[in-house]
Order: sequence, then structure tokens, then C-alpha cells
Amino acid sequence: MATFAERLISVPQRETGGETGYERYDYQALWGLALVFEHHGSMSDYAIAFEFHDDVVMLNSSTNPTKARFYQVKTKGKGQWTLNGLTLRSKRKKSQEKLPSYLGRLFSNYISFPDETEQLNFVSNATCDFLKSNETNCEFASCDPAVFQKFVAKLKEEHPEADAAKAKLIRYVRADLSLHDSSAHLQGKLHNLVAQQIGAVEYNPDTLYKSIVEECRTRSKHTGKITSFGDLLKHKGITRAEVEGWLDQVRHRQRFPDWGVVSAQLEVPGMEGAELAREWIGYRPLVLDAGNEALNRVRDLIRREVSNKIGSTETLTQLVNGIHLKITSEVNDIMALKPSRLKVMIIYEVHTYEPSGEVQTTDPKSKDTTK
Repeated sequence: MATFAERLISVPQRETGGETGYERYDYQALWGLALVFEHHGSMSDYAIAFEFHDDVVMLNSSTNPTKARFYQVKTKGKGQWTLNGLTLRSKRKKSQEKLPSYLGRLFSNYISFPDETEQLNFVSNATCDFLKSNETNCEFASCDPAVFQKFVAKLKEEHPEADAAKAKLIRYVRADLSLHDSSAHLQGKLHNLVAQQIGAVEYNPDTLYKSIVEECRTRSKHTGKITSFGDLLKHKGITRAEVEGWLDQVRHRQRFPDWGVVSAQLEVPGMEGAELAREWIGYRPLVLDAGNEALNRVRDLIRREVSNKIGSTETLTQLVNGIHLKITSEVNDIMALKPSRLKVMIIYEVHTYEPSGEVQTTDPKSKDTTK
């Protein structure tokens, strides 16, 4: 019998019924990322996929999922959602064929995956007029019983398999991202995640946010063919392990050795020591910048050489000078660095090196100039 992961790929996706506007498309992607930030601390493993069977789907495992929560994200500039609006079936242009309603499309995920569907969530920045105005996350069944009965009847017209028990899978989730300023709100959520998982640390929030969001947007817009569960996660998904990788960037960059400790190990003339001290101060903000790809490539070169020096009996000065001499030519092909800046980069990597650590994946075409 095929696994859930295999059936996610093999079961055809429903027709979308029209293109999504860019602003709403972007909002859906950012809301999906907010969902990741919300659940990261409470789930041992997970994966979310964008624009696959629905706007967002959250799986309970990135390797062998058995349960899924589907999220349909709809924005509204003004007003409330009505039951009639959510169950309305418009007619296709130039024909009398009825299109699925919003909630009918959402319920079709249960039709495709009845044993694995854990929740069917309708997400919006707007409230529903048949639910209490202060509700932020609740079952549709929490509305007036007569209204819920009417809702079940409407759903059953569209999907004969529907009944009251199955309809209780449908939930309303109030999106707490602003429709027109969602990026600012999401950056705050990222900061909260870092604080919860790492604590009060120094890092560059703008750069980290931009790199994460750009990755999220790219995956939400992927339109290539998905032929395997691995393809799904690679091209349209985010996993718990990837989020931990983002957090590791912060963990690694915030550990900046004290110059007083470092300088005591150096055997250099006074003027050279003073210049290295100035460069050390100037290098700290660059270490906190996760998005400087050229700098990351140089760091990878340094770390490669440092890893070859494990067990060496050389002094710190000997290590630095030896590595500096070996990689200078290669570094110059990537970016322009003063000798003193390159030396403090080597010193930093020697003091923070961990055998299993990596800086981050870099773009081999990147080239920059730092003085």
C-alpha cells in the first residue's frame, strides 16, 4: 500500500479556479512562514508545503508523514465573511458548470486523504459574521447549531460524503498578519522565535529575515513538476531541520571571542597588533550578517584550512600567517580584503571552529569588495 507521502504526490491536485493576485500570493507565503515560527518550538518534526493541494499544508513529519493540516488562506479588504459567501458556487464562464465554493475546495482535501486529514483550516484576516467576533481559532461547529446545520447541508450538496462529524474538521483561524504590513509583523515573529530558541543574542535581524523570506517566496512560487516527496520538500517545502539551520546561523555568529583573550596569544609588533584590534572591531557586524555570500565563501576557505590544522602544535601567530599565505591568491579571486582583515577572519575561525560546523551554502558567482 502506498504511503501518505507517496499519495500526496500521486493524487491529482484540484483545479485552482483562477490565478492568485501577487499581493495575496505573497500574503499566503508569509502566513505559512508565520505558521512555521508558531509551531517550531512545540513539534519534534514537521514540514510545510506551499501551494500544494491547498495554500499551505502542514505535515507531522519531514520523512514519513501520517497526518496533515490543510490551510486555505483568504484575505479581505473590508467586511466579514458570511456563510453564504463561503459556500457560494459561482458558474464557470461560458458554461453552466458550477465551480467549487471556498469551503468545498477546502473539504476536497478530506475527500482525497480521509485517514490523514487532521484539520481543515480556513484562514483569513477578516472575521466570520456567524462566529463570535473575538474567536481566533475555533471549529465552525462552535457557531449557532441551526447555522451549523445549514452549513452541513450546503457542504453536503457539494460533497455528498459530508456529514456533521466530518464538517467538524473545518476550523476558522484568524490571521494576525496585517494585510498591508505583513513583513513588519512577520519580522517580529522571527525575532520572538530567535529569543525563545536561543535567548537574548546579538544578530542582524534584517539580513536573516530577508534571506529566509526570499527562500520562502521562491518555494511558494515554484511551478515545476513534482514527482516525489523529496521534490516536494526541496522545491515547495520547509522542514524543521531547515529552520534549525537558520537558527544555527545566529548561534554561530553571536559567539564572538573577546579580543583581550585573543591578543594575548599573538606575537606581533605593536603597530600591527593595533591594526588587528581595529579590524577585529570592524569585523563583528560582518560576522552577524548571514547574507554576505562573498564573505561566506572566504570563511569556507579559511575553515577548510583550519580543519587541516587539527592537532597542530603551531602558535596562533604561526597558524594565522600560514593560512594567510596559502589562501591569499584564492581569496583575491572572490573579494578584495586588506591583509589585516583577512588575518582577523582567520583568527575568528580558529577560535570558533567546530569540526561539524558549516558557514552556509554560498553562491559561487558572488563577488564583493570589503575594505
